[in-house]
Amino acid sequence: MISDPAEYSRLEPLQTRIETHRNYSELPDDVEQSVIDAAGIRQGDALLDVGCGTGSFLARLRSNGHEGRLVGLDSSTAALAAVSRTDGVEAVLADAMRLPFADAEFDVVAARHMLYHVERPRLAIRESWRVLRVGGRFAATVNDAHTTPRLVRLVTESVRANGLTPPAPPFLRVHSRNLPRLVGTAFGNVRVHQHDNALIFATPELLVAYAAALLSFYGVGGDTPNRPRVIRTIERTAASWFANHTAPWRDPKSYTICVATRLEERAR
Repeated sequence: MISDPAEYSRLEPLQTRIETHRNYSELPDDVEQSVIDAAGIRQGDALLDVGCGTGSFLARLRSNGHEGRLVGLDSSTAALAAVSRTDGVEAVLADAMRLPFADAEFDVVAARHMLYHVERPRLAIRESWRVLRVGGRFAATVNDAHTTPRLVRLVTESVRANGLTPPAPPFLRVHSRNLPRLVGTAFGNVRVHQHDNALIFATPELLVAYAAALLSFYGVGGDTPNRPRVIRTIERTAASWFANHTAPWRDPKSYTICVATRLEERAR
């Protein structure tokens, strides 16, 4: 399902990214609650979380008293191990483009910050449509194509400075500008919720930790020989920047939630 399975063989980088956005955003940033609100999730809904990651979304729903069926699907065994720690949540190892469920099995399908990892996002969205009941809701989140431009430049230049050629980051494939069209084509309707914000780093250590958690997206995995050198380059650049500026590092960011409802029995 994902374009770089090694990225999610360990969940620590993902957890670092989640905690960074939660703790160091200029405005309160609670993506999980934003999805719950936008999709109008009810306690009795049968819900499928495609690309369940750390499992915190499903754990949150259950701890808040969700009574309906909860299923976490991922192609990462580490993600499924994490989601399995929550009682009453089903963990399914599968591909977003081939959902192992019957037609019309769920009231809600969530695809949170994962469609840009899928080889064929249109097919994944169609599969979500298929497993929804008529009246069921699909909620997908992606970043803007130009989110955190300063961080992107820092990581890209540090990778190149160490003799590596970074690939295009995944959020250039599916992003805030093309997701509404992708969802609308499959469902015939779409509601768009945009969330603008910024990351604020008061120390170089915080900036470096987040930048290092992004490296696999730029071709520098955990076993890449030059990875320590790339991180040292990031550290030097961050230290130099903070030594010459009194204000914190501010990087604008934005993500979009697209919500659609299955209105028909048959595919369009």
